Amino acid sequence: MQLTWLMISACILIGVLSLVYQRGAMRGLTYTRYFTKDAVFEGETVEMVEVISNAKWLPLPWLRLESSIQTGLRFGDQANLDIYSGDIYQNHISLFYLRPYRRIKRHHQVMCARRGLFRLDSATLTTGDPLGLISRVQKFPLHLELLVYPQILALQELPLPNHSWIGELAVQRWIVEDPFLTSGIREYRPGDAMGSINWKATARTGTMQVHKRDYTADHRLVICLNLEDSDTMWRNINDPERIELGIRYAATVADQALRSGIETGFICNGHLIDGARESVRISPSAAADQFGLLLTTLARLVLERTVSMPTMLEEVLSEEPVDTDYLLITCHQGEKLSKAADQLLRRGNGVEWMIIPEIEAVF
Repeated sequence: MQLTWLMISACILIGVLSLVYQRGAMRGLTYTRYFTKDAVFEGETVEMVEVISNAKWLPLPWLRLESSIQTGLRFGDQANLDIYSGDIYQNHISLFYLRPYRRIKRHHQVMCARRGLFRLDSATLTTGDPLGLISRVQKFPLHLELLVYPQILALQELPLPNHSWIGELAVQRWIVEDPFLTSGIREYRPGDAMGSINWKATARTGTMQVHKRDYTADHRLVICLNLEDSDTMWRNINDPERIELGIRYAATVADQALRSGIETGFICNGHLIDGARESVRISPSAAADQFGLLLTTLARLVLERTVSMPTMLEEVLSEEPVDTDYLLITCHQGEKLSKAADQLLRRGNGVEWMIIPEIEAVF
């Protein structure tokens, strides 16, 4: 008889406990996640912070956190974190015990392996009673974004011509300063030649001053990134890693040109994520926010061809540009593309080719 009452009491207790957790497990439970930076460069590390709070008297004997993140972000090893990675997304699963009125704050070091716009839309929390008889699930919207800019390379890594930049090369007009033209003075920066120091201005101001050099031509630069690997390519990108290298070239050239005070623009026959499926065109400018605009555009660029590059250059020609340098970053110099480039030359513009080298496969 006592055993029967003991079993009945246990069943009643389990039933009440299950009912309590069914109604109250998710009350007072909050979850937030954020990055310590809104944007970083490819190859850099950013910190992601998670905060889970249980603002009630009821303890949570088990709590499972699940989220899906793109594979371009690499998380370091951490306790209570299992990662199951696929080609595009990786699933993160964590298990916790959360005491009453307790908050857990976790810091993740995340290496940004690829450029792009990374979104974390939601995270799912599952919890229940101590025996696991019932469970409650709630999805927490996050609306979290991280921009990863393409890596800025050293100038020596660009496939520039091996011969002298002095002459009629379009490249040298925005990379090389003319030593015979000066436009004032400025403070010394690391890397400035000792021969450029203005000793009179240095003595007068008390800080190291150098001659501010001007440039041999006041041309504008338009960086043209071509996603095609041939004149006959259609929509799909055949070698995305090679195009990613071209994107790094474009970012590096834009950085160098804008640092030199050159108005710099950008065109590409891809399109931006979340935007209309239209080719990308940014007018040349030397404004303070131009580099940020170009980096954001390159980060959001989708590797999907919208139109052929010869067609884009024909649209440019219809606007009758003059005194503009066009840098064609491309995998090929096909007949149609070369013909469009020659037309730009005949209109009084400069054209320079930067061929993206093939990337050897690693086995």
